[in-house]
Amino acid sequence: MSKELTKEQRGAIIYCRQRGDSYRTIATTVGCGVSTVFDTLKRMDETGTTDSKPRSGRPSLIGPSQQNRLKRLVTNNKGKNRRLCTAEIKQLWEKKTGQDVSSHTIGRALHAVGLKNCLARRKPLISPANMESRLAWCLEHQSWTKRDWSKVMWSDESTFSQFQQNRCSRVWREPKDEWNISCVSATVKHSPSRMHWGCFSRQGVGPIVPLSGTATGASHVVILQKYVIPTMRRTFPNGDGWFQEDNARPHTSKVAKKFHTENDLRVLSWPAQSPDLNPIENLWAIVKKSIRERKKHPSNIAELDRCVKKA
Repeated sequence: MSKELTKEQRGAIIYCRQRGDSYRTIATTVGCGVSTVFDTLKRMDETGTTDSKPRSGRPSLIGPSQQNRLKRLVTNNKGKNRRLCTAEIKQLWEKKTGQDVSSHTIGRALHAVGLKNCLARRKPLISPANMESRLAWCLEHQSWTKRDWSKVMWSDESTFSQFQQNRCSRVWREPKDEWNISCVSATVKHSPSRMHWGCFSRQGVGPIVPLSGTATGASHVVILQKYVIPTMRRTFPNGDGWFQEDNARPHTSKVAKKFHTENDLRVLSWPAQSPDLNPIENLWAIVKKSIRERKKHPSNIAELDRCVKKA
């Protein structure tokens, strides 16, 4: 059965016809069939109203008031019931109301009140203290202009794999082609990988540095000395630039902080658990996409390093 027109759609049909639009143009504008437009206008001429006759059929086992109760049952309890499947919600509903309905009925009732079963978004767990810190940081910088942000050198580390996995790949295929080699997204266990450090600003990208071994305060000081200081001096010759890095342990170590002070490196304050505030995350995504779309995967780590640098 087709979806019934809303009051706004029926009003739009009358308005479009009064201004001289054709049935086909009205159907395209309103988003319905030509026959639906014809029936609506005919009903208006015959009865003086666009309201359709009530549809016949068995009434829903879970009426509007019960649907709202079901919605509260799912969304309350501190959100714990949101993760239940329809079969589990059915059992909970039967326990609460004594009404035995099918899982399909439960699903339709939830759809009727605007609830859809979706993949939960992934998000870092942020403590109340970190929330306060993030808010304070945003309030402190809310008046910064484009000119202010153009003085920031953003930096971060990211890991690149020899076989980049595409987690959102879609293909056009027939059911019989489900396992066709051209229709699958191949995965590789324990793909060789390397962490890289990089930086960029509005003036352009800085160096990309492959990292070996475990990151420590001492190894990070080497990065600061060999790459950060020269890049900052070249990009901001007046010494008015800010260097940004997150709160990883090597970055906040005593030796790193001592290096900041001794070399007059202005470091932008940074709240904990804030990867979403750093635009370099978008740059990493572009680099990984570029490597993933190569016709041939890097054959070894050395070639991976070259591919990352080129990207």
